[in-house]
Amino acid sequence: MLEEFLKDSEFASMMHRNIYDLLNLLTQKDIQFDILVSTKFVNFSPELPQEIKANFNPSVILFSLAGYSLSSVEISKDEIKFEAGFGPDNFASVVSIPIGAIIRISIDENPILINFATYSPSDPKTKQERSKQIFLNNPKNRDIFKGQ
Repeated sequence: MLEEFLKDSEFASMMHRNIYDLLNLLTQKDIQFDILVSTKFVNFSPELPQEIKANFNPSVILFSLAGYSLSSVEISKDEIKFEAGFGPDNFASVVSIPIGAIIRISIDENPILINFATYSPSDPKTKQERSKQIFLNNPKNRDIFKGQ
């Protein structure tokens, strides 16, 4: 029962909204914070050198957003982006993380939000089909798609 609930799309959407709102509040107030994320959902641009990536935990990464990284944060509906330096030479890269893939947000090592929802990226076609189905659930809208 619990596993099904943690995968529930309504629960995931609620957690997504909470994370999004909290990230916006923290950045507006210029409060330093940490985010814990599943490694497989993190993207780097440019890609990090292999000798730097080899030092990462294979399952989770903790990012501390302070100073320049915090000031460079951009939050969209679906992701957070920020610039960071890695390794002894501070290799610069833009880090992109889907909002739903954030596991925990902390201030001074104290968790202020834990995301229990199971994150799985969905492709745009699936989202479009779901949106169309929701639209068609209203009997007044069914005639619009009859020819398709």
